[in-house]
Amino acid sequence: MTDVQEELRRLRRKPLIESERWPTNLESRSPELLEKFLPHRPPMLLVDELVGWDKDEKSIVGKRYIGNDHLGLDGHFPGDPVVPGTLLVEMLGQIGVVLFGLLLQEEMEDEFLEVRATKILGAHFVGEVRPGGTVDLVVRARKYDTFLGECEAQALVDGRVVAAMMGEVMVG
Repeated sequence: MTDVQEELRRLRRKPLIESERWPTNLESRSPELLEKFLPHRPPMLLVDELVGWDKDEKSIVGKRYIGNDHLGLDGHFPGDPVVPGTLLVEMLGQIGVVLFGLLLQEEMEDEFLEVRATKILGAHFVGEVRPGGTVDLVVRARKYDTFLGECEAQALVDGRVVAAMMGEVMVG
């Protein structure tokens, strides 16, 4: 477990991918791909937009817009709203599922590909997410096969890392 903690400490320091290097090839297909790979629907669909993905770099970028009425803000905390860390992890998990779906769809040649998050290896929260902004979601696959995958992920606000996570997915 020590290597996970070391990796999380590294991930919380600087963005995995600098914003000027983000892929931008998914904007027009975003709604279609979210619906294809995620069973979630509002209010639990926590990715608003897919920006792009890079097959060679095994990475994906997406966005979540945080309004005053965002899920979880009502009671976290009254008069001082902050997006709960568990929702940041869920956002990162959802975009990670889309990444593995995209990576595996060609390999498995299957019309219906079900990818599910199975384990949070660890998470660090190093900043707050407040209403009125955008959370950028960046995920990169560390390793995967046609059964299990592992990823590293970051939530960023204004280019700063506010959360880092490592997780696992399973293909069913």
